[in-house]
Amino acid sequence: SGYAVLNLLWHGIRSCPNLPETDPVTIHERRIAQLLPLLPASGAVGYVTTVENDRIFAAERSFANVEFLAQYALTQYTLAPRIVRNRPDLPLVIGNFIDGPSSPGFLEKHGLIPLTDLGDGLVLYRREQKP
Repeated sequence: SGYAVLNLLWHGIRSCPNLPETDPVTIHERRIAQLLPLLPASGAVGYVTTVENDRIFAAERSFANVEFLAQYALTQYTLAPRIVRNRPDLPLVIGNFIDGPSSPGFLEKHGLIPLTDLGDGLVLYRREQKP
């Protein structure tokens, strides 16, 4: 039976050679990994997305939209050991805008200035310190 299982596994792998490269997690990891050379090796960075930060977890609690929470969790996973904080008030902030831009005035309100636009809705910001 062990041989039969291994043979089945081998045929499954050969019949789907592109599967590991096209699943949503792998696609997200590849996209977010572009930030690795731009970030410090450890420490905390902020995170913003299309919706306000407090709404990411509110929508998840009501099961209205878990996509934003999933994107946040996968970003944290990909950038570990760095800590990704769900807030815009840190010196470096990741913008993950998969569903379009943030609400008008959001970036200005939090003093976020683009450092690097990596395309596909991924932007690294620095936070301007207000006097």
